[in-house]
Amino acid sequence: MEGVMVSENHRISAIFLILMLLMVSTAYGQNTQSETSNTPDTLEQYTLSEDGSQKEPEGEPEISGGFFPIGQMHKVIREERAATLGEINKQRQATLAYLIKERQAVLDALLSELKRVTDLLQSERHLTMVEMEAIGNRIAENAILKSEKLIDHFFIRAFQFVLIIFLFVCIIGFIIFRIVAKSK
Repeated sequence: MEGVMVSENHRISAIFLILMLLMVSTAYGQNTQSETSNTPDTLEQYTLSEDGSQKEPEGEPEISGGFFPIGQMHKVIREERAATLGEINKQRQATLAYLIKERQAVLDALLSELKRVTDLLQSERHLTMVEMEAIGNRIAENAILKSEKLIDHFFIRAFQFVLIIFLFVCIIGFIIFRIVAKSK
């Protein structure tokens, strides 16, 4: 516990010392900074590179801030920024590669699920068609049986009608024959 406290005190002391030195060097270098100008020509010297960091212009005048050369501090800050942006770019590329792998895995899963659902639908369609064909065959067989029964019924009734007419003609013929035989 005591070791943590001592390291915290050292850290706070170091930060305080750095801040004080920066403030002193900035205050001391105020008069030299006012002599440099930020014209559009000097501002255009800073260009962005492809990785997003600024390139150092050639022939940049070194600004002195007292104990610390501010130009070197800017250079260190630029180098830190370039290193940070390089690291961010590496992390971005790693994240992008991971996301591409994940996207491909999701697409593969979706394609396999689509194939499974398509196969299931095709098998269901095939079973439905087989059932519909069986139902159609039963309907056709029932229709044929009913039509055969209807035709048989029609011919039985027609035969009965012809038989009744034949009996009626025979009876009428017998009656006429008896009347004619009595009259002779």
